[in-house]
Parts: sequence; C-alpha cells; structure tokens
Amino acid sequence: MRTILIKLAYLFLPSLYKKRFFKSLDSLKKNVFACEPELLYLKNILKEDSVFIDVGTNNGIYLYQAEKIIKTGKIIGFEPNTQLVAFASKLFKNIKINQVAISSKSGVSTFYVPKKDGKYIHTRGSLEEIKENAEKVEVPTISLDEWVEINHLDKIDVIKIDIEGHELAAIQGCKQVLAVFHPILIIEIELRHANYPISAIFELIRSFDYEVFYFDRQTKNPVLFNEANIADFQEIKYANDLNKYINNFIFIPK
Repeated sequence: MRTILIKLAYLFLPSLYKKRFFKSLDSLKKNVFACEPELLYLKNILKEDSVFIDVGTNNGIYLYQAEKIIKTGKIIGFEPNTQLVAFASKLFKNIKINQVAISSKSGVSTFYVPKKDGKYIHTRGSLEEIKENAEKVEVPTISLDEWVEINHLDKIDVIKIDIEGHELAAIQGCKQVLAVFHPILIIEIELRHANYPISAIFELIRSFDYEVFYFDRQTKNPVLFNEANIADFQEIKYANDLNKYINNFIFIPK
C-alpha cells in the first residue's frame, strides 16, 4: 500500500513527492550528512539571478537546491539517461533538462548503464567503458562550449559536474567557457572512476587561473586542496560515509 501511495504521489502530486524524495537535504542542518555537504556551499553562492548549469543531473538533488534560490536567472540541466530525464522532468516542470551527454566534442558515444543483481543502476551510468554487466546505449554528445555558443548564453555563474569518470573530457570541451565566464566549478572527481592521470584535470583548470578547494565538513567552508593528498580523502572503507569521504572539489577563479 505504501509503495502504491508513493507512486500515486509521483504521478498526481509531484510537489509533495518531490519534498519527500529530497528529504535528505534536511541533514544539511545537522553534522551527520545524508546528502552531499557541498549542497550547503551551493546554497551560499547562488543568487536569485544566477545562471547554474548542472552536468549530470541524475535524480535532481542539485536542481532542487538551486530552484529554491534562483528566481530570475537560469537553471540548465544535462543528463543522457532516458529514465533519469523522465523522472526529473516530472518533478522540475520549469527546468529544461537536455537529454545529451557533455563531453569534449559533439557526436555520438556509447553510454554504459551498470547492472547488478538483475537491476540496472541508472544513477551510475557513464560514457566511460564498463566492461561487465552493463547495458550499452548510443547517446548524443556535445561540448559545453558548443552548446553555450548555440544558445547564446552571456552569463554562467556556477557549473556542477558529476559524470562518473568523464569529467576531464567535459572540461576539455569547455575551455572557452572557463576563459570567458570564469564560473565556480563543483566537480566530482574520484580515483576509483578516473581513467586518466588525476593531476590532469586539476592542472587543466588551474591553467585558467583557478584555485582548488574542498568543503570542510566541520567549518562548513572551502579549504585549499592539494590533489597529491586525494587518496587520503577517498579511502574506500569510507566510500558511503559523506562525513569522511570527499569526492567533490570546488574550483574558484582567483
């Protein structure tokens, strides 16, 4: 009965369902986080007129935080997974979620959706190859530079990127955006997902005159970060502990 009621709420009372689905945001008021603490930082830097780009919208928790603040600006999402786009589009009627993958160039690529115990894990889909137990789907790709040029954006304040190991390619495709708009970046970067030298993405973004930080769980402030220490922040035994495992990094223009 409970499952049926939840489904009915999603279909007919999406605003009520949305509040319940994203209730983990309530943990941001505490010191035991049930969602990404960086959402606190996002709340602090966004303004009513901000332009926020969410690359890898997934279920939409960053969209949820952003729409509470942004009123006269823009919220733009990118997500190649059909199921996730359908899910989030139902909950975020006023936000355009582009069903395309952000990469280094435009074209078509294989998107991998992992499968475990007979079920697809749509929230872990990636353009990076998953060799076993994965569904393969062809998806369109575009560079952020090209998309911004086509759509004539004249302002970008914050970009969040969470695309399961494909983040270096995404940054390689938005050099013009970094050079012209100097947005704050919030990027998930993990040793266990990266198929590239981990220093490469940090060095590339720094070359556009950025500094890199992590969000300290105690002070609730950004702290300067040295990627040489990344393994200390990502011990696998803490992978499910948002209070100890840090995989989101904040890039701020000097």
